[in-house]
Amino acid sequence: MKFPSLSPYYRAALLLIVMAGILIVTAILTDRSDFTSAELVVAGLVCLLTGIFFTTLSGSDPLDLQYISLFPAQGSINLTRTCADLGIQGNACIIPNGRDGRTRTMQFLPVAVYHGEPLPMDSFVTGTDTAGLLVEPASAPLLRLLREREHLVIPSEMTALHNLIRELGVDVLEVAGRIQSSHEGEIITVTMEEYRLIGGCRVMAQESPRCCTANPCPVCSLFASVFAEGTGKVIQLERCAPDPKLATVNAVFSVLPE
Repeated sequence: MKFPSLSPYYRAALLLIVMAGILIVTAILTDRSDFTSAELVVAGLVCLLTGIFFTTLSGSDPLDLQYISLFPAQGSINLTRTCADLGIQGNACIIPNGRDGRTRTMQFLPVAVYHGEPLPMDSFVTGTDTAGLLVEPASAPLLRLLREREHLVIPSEMTALHNLIRELGVDVLEVAGRIQSSHEGEIITVTMEEYRLIGGCRVMAQESPRCCTANPCPVCSLFASVFAEGTGKVIQLERCAPDPKLATVNAVFSVLPE
């Protein structure tokens, strides 16, 4: 049996039930047998019923997040292994739509270091300047759904982008209890606390830290895509590290120079 966690609803329910007990006990002990006693009893019953209602809202998740968090893990691990076999050693770079005439945001996995050179439309990039694998990011279906369902509009101002990242992660997707997003120069840092999909991150990190930097999960990929489309520049994932004890993930991105 799963007991409800101490969510805000559960804490409010406990407070209301305790208040109901205090009101009813006060009415019994004073025993005034007048309108005031009746009001205390009625108020106590209202608090009790409201507390019971809040308790129903504080139940555990309908889906077990330990299972859900593992859904994207093996796909990322497989692609990372394939890239390693092909000699692709660079970190994932998110290419925003509109760049090089593209109509979709793409993810480029370079053989070595990518400096922002123009890329062809082919999946396998083989050129004198750069080479690698060009695919859609893992967040592509998620980003399309957010645009259709939530009418997502990505701003171009960096402060607004940080606010959007927090809103997407905490309020819309509800994958984290708190998100801190900031930048210093060309480095962008996003820290997700109380991250609900931490299990998948730890499995990928245990396989290899390269899994997160070579083929980021849909959440980190979404954040990188938002920054890429907002700034109009290539965003590279530098590091993504889940905390071994706390449900916290720290992701670091860099904005590649033109």
